[in-house]
Amino acid sequence: MHSTPALTPDTTIAVIGAGRLGGVLARALRAAGFDVRGPLRREDRAPDADIALLCVPDSAIPAVAFAARPHARLVGHVSGATPLTDVDFSIHPLQTFTGSEGPDVFRGIGAAIDGRSDGDREVADQLARALGATPFPVDDAHRAEYHAAASFASNFVLTVLDAAERLGRDAGVERAHLAPLVRQTVDNWAASGAASALTGPIVRGDDDTVARQRAASGDLQPLFDALATATRDIVSREGRG
Repeated sequence: MHSTPALTPDTTIAVIGAGRLGGVLARALRAAGFDVRGPLRREDRAPDADIALLCVPDSAIPAVAFAARPHARLVGHVSGATPLTDVDFSIHPLQTFTGSEGPDVFRGIGAAIDGRSDGDREVADQLARALGATPFPVDDAHRAEYHAAASFASNFVLTVLDAAERLGRDAGVERAHLAPLVRQTVDNWAASGAASALTGPIVRGDDDTVARQRAASGDLQPLFDALATATRDIVSREGRG
């Protein structure tokens, strides 16, 4: 059995993984007052620390956790999709990172946490709060749904925006022209949900306009059809139109 370290300014945290999140997280934890070692490359020898925090690809977690275990009282990972099989706790900042962000990037965001024990979960909770994030629980049974939701909210949004940018290019529509529309749409969704924020020809039942849009979509028609079907489902479910 491990002993759960109380988080203090003297708590030592080894950040293992020098990718985008590893670097940002190391800077933020250092700014929060912790004694941080790293970010370290996953092939580096793990230093002795109270906590080893793994910021490595999901497939590398078992091996890196095994290597870090003799050198840390607690081992955690920052994966949103990987269960706690090889670690004691998890903390997944619900945000997208480029790697250049400052320590304040975690302030006000959500962070999914879990732990093998109440004490482990409390460590994850305290780490999230120290970063300025708001922790919320996501257990192993719901990780797939949680991570899929995150992909829809970030990765797939970019897929749709790339399609919009490609379609607008021939008409002289630039990314800067589309960005205010995207921002307002997200603000409306955040305030009242997708059904209330939804506008456009599908909501109005303007099938002729939808048909013209589809014809103009070119090689993006399969994506257009899938999105149009999903949009009609929202309209039908909410009794709009």
